[in-house]
Amino acid sequence: MTDKVRMKGSDNLIKKSSLEQKLIYLFSLLALLPLIPCVYIISSLQLELLSSSTLIIAMVIPSFWAANRCFYYVTDTLERIGLQLDALGNEEFNSWHLAEFNSGRVTNLKRDFEKLSTKLQDKRFEYMHNESFLSEFIKELNLPILVLDHHQQIYSANHAIEILLNSPATHWLGKKVSTLGLFFEKNKWQQTEDSQLSQRFEVTHHVLKRSGRNYQLLVLFSIEQQLRANEKQVWQRLIRVLNHEVRNSLTPIYSMTQSLQEMKLNGPLTPEQETLEQNILQVIEKRSLQLLDFVENYSAFSKLAPAKMSQVSSQDISQRMQAIFPTLKVTLNDNLLPFSADAGQLEQALINLIKNAFEASGSDVSDEQVPQVEMQWQQSLARRSGQGSSANKQRTIINIIDNGQGIANNENLFVPFYSTKTQGSGIGLVLSREFIRNQGGDLTLKNRDDVPGAVACVSLNTEING
Repeated sequence: MTDKVRMKGSDNLIKKSSLEQKLIYLFSLLALLPLIPCVYIISSLQLELLSSSTLIIAMVIPSFWAANRCFYYVTDTLERIGLQLDALGNEEFNSWHLAEFNSGRVTNLKRDFEKLSTKLQDKRFEYMHNESFLSEFIKELNLPILVLDHHQQIYSANHAIEILLNSPATHWLGKKVSTLGLFFEKNKWQQTEDSQLSQRFEVTHHVLKRSGRNYQLLVLFSIEQQLRANEKQVWQRLIRVLNHEVRNSLTPIYSMTQSLQEMKLNGPLTPEQETLEQNILQVIEKRSLQLLDFVENYSAFSKLAPAKMSQVSSQDISQRMQAIFPTLKVTLNDNLLPFSADAGQLEQALINLIKNAFEASGSDVSDEQVPQVEMQWQQSLARRSGQGSSANKQRTIINIIDNGQGIANNENLFVPFYSTKTQGSGIGLVLSREFIRNQGGDLTLKNRDDVPGAVACVSLNTEING
């Protein structure tokens, strides 16, 4: 209990302590120091009362006067420093309060004040310049922007607001923003049904501080314009998708028709050329029918036509791919079984993947040199037993292998409209994967382990009851 009282008493002393009190105690002590020699002289000479009093007055009064003047100079200098700080706080950038000091530490302090004043002036000029630039920038923006004061009255508006309201901004300055049909609720600005604004807007707000007051910057984003822009973008992307797929099918068809014309111009066809002609015509017919079916059924980028599953042959698909890509190397076994797939969507995906492989290998699809792209076929069977019945799961794997530079960015491979090619549309891989997934399969891409290049792996599963 005693310790608590002592601590409380010391806290009171600390609270009451001040610089003035310490100076008074110190200067009083200095003023009373001459009493010591006075007492010694009086006792040594045994002076009378009048002489003693005269001696004490003669020695102590000048000491008290000097101590009082020292106290005054110290407190006066502190008051001048306080006035100088108040002046800086009121943006008065002069140092006349300390002007009479020309040397010493107070002069050094005055120089520091002058440096601080210069920095504050520069900051103030920079702030005013930025504020002016921001104001002019807001006026030139096409977005409608309002500035509200702390009473939610319109403080400023840009030219876009004038166009939107069909009246000068000065007509609305000083009025409540509620007159425009805007109100603040649930921590966001909203628009009333009977708003003065001719469109529907999404309003974002930002708080600004100026001269100790809060202002709000309201930016109005047109919802209708954004919807129209999104609709236009969707149509543009859809057209790009259709254009990409049509070109991929028509380009080899055009190349094969040119080859047929050249063969007929050179004279009668040999038996081998007649067989080749029949194969080419069949490929053209097949691709044309599948392309027509694709265009008719593909109504949106994210919605593919349902897969028409049927039993297809790996040999037939390989022949049609080699007819389109003559230099394509095909590796398959004679014991491959038919599997379930949508032939049109599967071939469309393979055309995209093989075309990308030739482009990655740096060779043209019609190049007669050594093949640089290979299509490998593999099949595996897995038996699954159930309650009194068993089924075989047939897995068909098609690997498209190239010897290009490989895949540099795996993360963005299947990002729509992302492409590393200068003229690429960023659609082929995404569509190819959707074609395969639409049939219950999957498409993966990876770099080759042994040599440079990449592998596109198409995996399809077929249930075989037995």
